[in-house]
Amino acid sequence: MFVSKLSRLAQEPPKENAQECLRLMGMALKNLASAMNNTQALEAAAIILGSEPTPIAIAYRAEQLEMLPQAVSDIRSVLAKPGCNWQEFWNVAQEYEVIKSDYWAELTTQETELIKTLENSSTQPRTIGIGSTVAHADPYRTLYLERGEVVDEVEGKVVVAWDHWCNELKKTQSYSREELRFWQGENQ
Repeated sequence: MFVSKLSRLAQEPPKENAQECLRLMGMALKNLASAMNNTQALEAAAIILGSEPTPIAIAYRAEQLEMLPQAVSDIRSVLAKPGCNWQEFWNVAQEYEVIKSDYWAELTTQETELIKTLENSSTQPRTIGIGSTVAHADPYRTLYLERGEVVDEVEGKVVVAWDHWCNELKKTQSYSREELRFWQGENQ
């Protein structure tokens, strides 16, 4: 794969992605330095790849950069999903945290702005109120797995209609907001 990318670069350099060109050049110099035991090629590879000029550091950095195309692809596909949220993005981005600055440089301005918006919206405190879909906050309660909707607020407490109580005589129960959490199920 590496050799075929270099061959394509030799025939026609990328017009829009100079980063990819530099990355591949650095990897080529790494291979050259290893094959010929050439100190100058090793130093040049270190400069281009952004690492220390040691074979181990360069090999580690090259290994990281080999993940870059897959990282960008995975991140772009999650961002392209309609209704993408911070948690979906973060689940993918965590896998590539070690090369965050590298993949960040590959993303478009619109993609980076979307990521910032998702992050900002996730850190804003959400308040449980009428219409919120909730579950019990205590994971040891059976209601932790059940979903309900806040239907009323009475004297500082919220009234929840649990989905699984729809056929029961008692259809609602009141809770303090601390006893509940936002529902994290697939239907949210």
